[in-house]
Amino acid sequence: MNGDSKDTEDKNSDPGKDNAVLKDETKHNKLKEDENVSEKEVYPKKQEDSEHANNGEAETGNNLHDITFENLLQLVGTRGRWNVLLFVLCAYSTFVSPMQTLSYQFLGATPDYWCRVDPLLDAGWTQEQIFSFAIPINEEGKHESCLMYDHNYTRAVEMGYVEAAATLHNNTAIVPCYTRDFNRSQYQSTMTTEWDLVCERRALYSTTQAAAQIGKFAGAFLLGYLLDLYGRRRIVLWCSMLSILSAFGSALSPVVEVYIFMKVVIMAVMAGIYLGCITLLMETSGRRERTMVSALFVVPWALGYMILPGVAYLVRPWKWLQAATSLPTLPLVLYYWFLPESPRWLILQGRHQEALEILASAAKLNKKTLPSEEKLLAIMQQLQKKASTEKDTDLSDFERNTKRDHWNAVRRVVSVTKKYLAVLRVRELRGRALIVFYCWFTASLVYYGISLNATNISADPYLYIFLGGLLELPSYFLLWPLMACLGRVKPLALLYLLCAIAILIMSSLIYFYPAAPIGLLMFLSLSGKVAITMGFHLIWLFTLELFPTKYRSLATSQASVCARVGSVSSPYLNDILGELVTWAPSAVFSILSLIAAVLSIILPETKGRALSEGNTIEKRADSQGKNNLGFSVETDHRTRFLKTTEADDGEPDTKESMTTHI
Repeated sequence: MNGDSKDTEDKNSDPGKDNAVLKDETKHNKLKEDENVSEKEVYPKKQEDSEHANNGEAETGNNLHDITFENLLQLVGTRGRWNVLLFVLCAYSTFVSPMQTLSYQFLGATPDYWCRVDPLLDAGWTQEQIFSFAIPINEEGKHESCLMYDHNYTRAVEMGYVEAAATLHNNTAIVPCYTRDFNRSQYQSTMTTEWDLVCERRALYSTTQAAAQIGKFAGAFLLGYLLDLYGRRRIVLWCSMLSILSAFGSALSPVVEVYIFMKVVIMAVMAGIYLGCITLLMETSGRRERTMVSALFVVPWALGYMILPGVAYLVRPWKWLQAATSLPTLPLVLYYWFLPESPRWLILQGRHQEALEILASAAKLNKKTLPSEEKLLAIMQQLQKKASTEKDTDLSDFERNTKRDHWNAVRRVVSVTKKYLAVLRVRELRGRALIVFYCWFTASLVYYGISLNATNISADPYLYIFLGGLLELPSYFLLWPLMACLGRVKPLALLYLLCAIAILIMSSLIYFYPAAPIGLLMFLSLSGKVAITMGFHLIWLFTLELFPTKYRSLATSQASVCARVGSVSSPYLNDILGELVTWAPSAVFSILSLIAAVLSIILPETKGRALSEGNTIEKRADSQGKNNLGFSVETDHRTRFLKTTEADDGEPDTKESMTTHI
């Protein structure tokens, strides 16, 4: 106590001495800082450290737990020569697809036809005599295609044309016929003429196109699972081989049923190639490149769309045409030598050495320098471990209970059904889900219906389909500025409405003014097609924004099923209903689009709203008092709206969905 008091008295008694000490300490600290600065100038960073920083290693840090696959992509490069070559290689698959999807109007082109009367043909009667004696005239003043008079043609041959026409042609019933003759001067050989796909067999002709959509659905459903199980490259290679064999093999089909089966196989494996290639591209593209890559990936579809009618114009016999449209599948064999496996998938499967070889090859082509192999392998092991941990954490109660209670098949079926219908079971999401499903159904049905509606508007199918493919390109690129200016709801309703109006006017002209110029009908039809193409792309993006993370993939999957139902239905409307009433398919397209336009107004606007990434539905009211589930209003409208999703390796993956300035 006395010592402390003495020290205190000493300090308080000599303040000048204390000030001198403080000045000395300040001067000493300044000299030390100067020495540190000199050391930094004299001993700069090592060259090796600088190179690692340039390669992105400085960003990732020394903690392996913080490194993501996105960091690896930045090290390898996302805009280099390797990425461009991979894009060209994968995007080629979309060029092949329309050759098989849209060719049925050329393969099954239908010339004029009428009932075949074998006794009269065998007797040498002329076609004019057969028409006048055996084929009735319809209300339009044309000969019936599927009906004939119920004469005793054996007796008519014995009597001769003049006497038979005078005595047998009165009060004769009209009956359907089951064999037809075709005007070979219009089309010499098509599926329709070879397999008699008219009248009571007309549904088989429509099924040749419906089979393409069924194949796409089956391929996406089955091969999507196999892509995750066996890898992108292996499934794409098998699908490429099967597409070549089935495409050329379908030209040898002896009966239409075999052709339909082959068509399902062709489009199923085409769907596998498409899914594998787009997945591979997305998994090897950086965050900023994914939006651009996904937009450009569909451009070859439009190119194949445009080239198809040119090939069909030059090659008329259907078997040779099928072979010609199959030729673009041959370059798919190059995938065996040049298509890599997804490094991301390899890492998650524990095949780190293979992933390292691919990344090293990509970095070499992109002229990038990678860290040491030991460090890359350590990073890959950490990524795999983190993904495995999160996968185990996210295992649902249903899956756990299934493992313990696998014997109860009924409970498993009920649980799977409830899980699949989860979106519709949530009261707050049920309404918007039903509207979205209907919009997808309508978009797909009307898109394929208009694309293949040349016959019902009496247009030249070669010119019509070429222009349809040409107009795909502006449809892809005009949508984005429209969304930036008007958001989602208004453009969607507007596009459906414009499609409905254009097709309704066309249908009315066909009904009230049959002599309307073909050019005008084509203009109206293709205008509707541009609108519905943009609407189809918009509803796809809109669906991803409308649902919280927990339900987003499921809602998109179910909506895709609804779209496939629409695309399967469209050829039956065009071919069967259109043959009965020419204007009816267009009227159906118009009504469905109009209903979609009205319903889409009910959907909440998502422009300027951050997506809900949780597994619960958040209820927040917007500035107008509307209940927009799963969205929050951004307070700073000058910011860029970003969407955060969980990548399949467990890393947070921030994707730029739209840059908007209000």
